[in-house]
Amino acid sequence: MKTVLLAVTCTLVLVSIECTPCSRVQSVDITDGVKYENSSIVFEGTEYTSGAWYELDENGTALVLGCPCIGRKCLHRCCSRGSAFVQGQCAETDASAINPFNPPLYNGKVLSSVQAYQHFFYLYQRPCVDSYLVDSAAAGEELYIQQNGTLFEVSPGGPIWHDPGSYCVEMYFNENASEARLVAGVCFEDVVTDDSPVLYTAYAVGLILSVPFLLATFLIYAFIPELRNLHGMCLMAYCGGLIVAYPFLAYLKLHVGRVGVAMTGCLVVAFIVYYAFQTSFFWLNVMCFDIWRTFR
Repeated sequence: MKTVLLAVTCTLVLVSIECTPCSRVQSVDITDGVKYENSSIVFEGTEYTSGAWYELDENGTALVLGCPCIGRKCLHRCCSRGSAFVQGQCAETDASAINPFNPPLYNGKVLSSVQAYQHFFYLYQRPCVDSYLVDSAAAGEELYIQQNGTLFEVSPGGPIWHDPGSYCVEMYFNENASEARLVAGVCFEDVVTDDSPVLYTAYAVGLILSVPFLLATFLIYAFIPELRNLHGMCLMAYCGGLIVAYPFLAYLKLHVGRVGVAMTGCLVVAFIVYYAFQTSFFWLNVMCFDIWRTFR
């Protein structure tokens, strides 16, 4: 019976945990790649080593997704491979402006000699659903793609810096498709909600501050013989579970939304938090039963 319960519990834990080395929007489908004995996968000339790819079941389809942005800078394209904006819509084109796609790179406003198509890995998907268009040909608008992947936008409202994962770039062709200019689709800023990083940090601080008091309670009951009765021992076990769970849960709170975390570390921390809380809740139930039996 214990073996069955342990197996069911492990299954539930593994199903509920999703540890990926990169976000979905920074992943590429490498299902058709060649896998080697060292667990690396080669797809379209790029090698994805162990830890730089993961498996995902998406709408009933088993996919193998690679993380090209680990150890390399990525740049989002607004249109698919071989396409560009033609009269406001993504359309295939054989124009030399996108074959290869090689927009100028800058350090601030100083032109760099680095070639974009050699420096960046292009991700052919937009990083967000809702975005606004920034046109370098519009009055007062300037776009400068930086070598580090950020975007420097000069607008009538003042200069704005955009993080690498908050925009996509593409070439825009006019009606006769003879001239091209650089445009960017910039994501709208996220509205601060209860899931903001500040709130997660506050959760983590609160959890860490609780640990010394739980530890003090544990030590008092451990070193005073008069308190080491049945109720005291249950309370010590309950506090012990929380003492283990809270620091690891605080660690998870501080790393919400981060990518590049090792799969092994993610699983180990998840198991520790899960079983520490299971232990504390079990002893809490025992304490409740003991109190009920005492006062009935």
